[in-house]
Amino acid sequence: MERIPVIVIVGAHNSGKTTFISKVIKKLSSEGYKICAVKHDPKGKAKTDTEGKDSYKMYNSGANQVILASPEKITSYIREENYKLDKILKNYIIDDIDMVIVEGFKWSEGFDKFEVIRKEENRELMLKNSSDLKGVITDYYKFEPSFDINKPEEFINFLKKNYLKSEY
Repeated sequence: MERIPVIVIVGAHNSGKTTFISKVIKKLSSEGYKICAVKHDPKGKAKTDTEGKDSYKMYNSGANQVILASPEKITSYIREENYKLDKILKNYIIDDIDMVIVEGFKWSEGFDKFEVIRKEENRELMLKNSSDLKGVITDYYKFEPSFDINKPEEFINFLKKNYLKSEY
């Protein structure tokens, strides 16, 4: 398997990361690109299974992995305490993906990162001094390069030019 391009989108809570990423994925997917999205849930609050359902019962009975196979999706629950982004990418990404877009994992080193920052947040960049910071997605912040959070097509064109094969 050739190396799949990976970018990491970071930002403060409620900065617009998921909304922006969803628009980027929707557009790239509509153009034929196969995108893998990895969402970090550091506090474990995301609801991924429903209490009382069979997969929930199996996982909570102590299974190390539960795979739920449905006609249009496969969901895997894996019990892992010491997860790292590079291990997730190595072990769980399917072969025919064109790009991985990660939300979160700001502490993972060695990945190209883009920080979302909005004017109403009134803060400095979290990754200001990180060599991993490759751009800012914003509605005001001056950084080179910066991408308008309200115009995801700017970022999509950047991804196509710098990360994706342009065969679609």
